[in-house]
Amino acid sequence: MASISELTCIYSALILHNYEVMLRRQWQRRKKSLRSLMMTWALGFLTEPLL
Repeated sequence: MASISELTCIYSALILHNYEVMLRRQWQRRKKSLRSLMMTWALGFLTEPLL
């Protein structure tokens, strides 16, 4: 049977892994939204006549 310290270490590793996955997903979403914003701005800028 595992000791309390071993179980604590395993549990902490699982929590940190889950947190890392969550942060990675948030970063991917932000990159996609930033790319979308840049494309929208570029299309708007290129389609508007320059004054």
